[in-house]
Amino acid sequence: MEAVLESAVRMGADLVLIQEPRGEREKDSTRSHPSFTFIRGEEGEPAKCWIAVNRASCCRVTEMKDMIRNSRNHVQVSEVTPPGMPTITIAIEYDQWRDGGRPAQRADWGAIAKSARVIIAGDMNARSTVWNGRVTGQKNVDFWEKLIEEEV
Repeated sequence: MEAVLESAVRMGADLVLIQEPRGEREKDSTRSHPSFTFIRGEEGEPAKCWIAVNRASCCRVTEMKDMIRNSRNHVQVSEVTPPGMPTITIAIEYDQWRDGGRPAQRADWGAIAKSARVIIAGDMNARSTVWNGRVTGQKNVDFWEKLIEEEV
């Protein structure tokens, strides 16, 4: 992760979306970088994805914790407002089967998708002919196809 963040600094990136930011036995607090602050979600619950915000960025970044309740930090959502530009809602997710369900799917996706400008990124752990015509076996598609068809 260090090399990615150093590249982001050189490129002047405002945000970096990070999947699986830590090792299985590692605590969230063991990762840091002098140029970035991290949006990691609720305290005490290991996060499967982070949003790294460049401290030098002129963007206003607001964490939207109300949209990710019940997702067990498998989703992070922020409103990002670049200077003089409209706000963009950015959601990063990691959709993994965990403890009898898929915590990422419990975020408030209706509210997230209703944003005027929204980017949804992450690892859906899904295979669908909707976004890849060469898929031979569909996997975890019902939720994500419905979201795309009804909300986006």
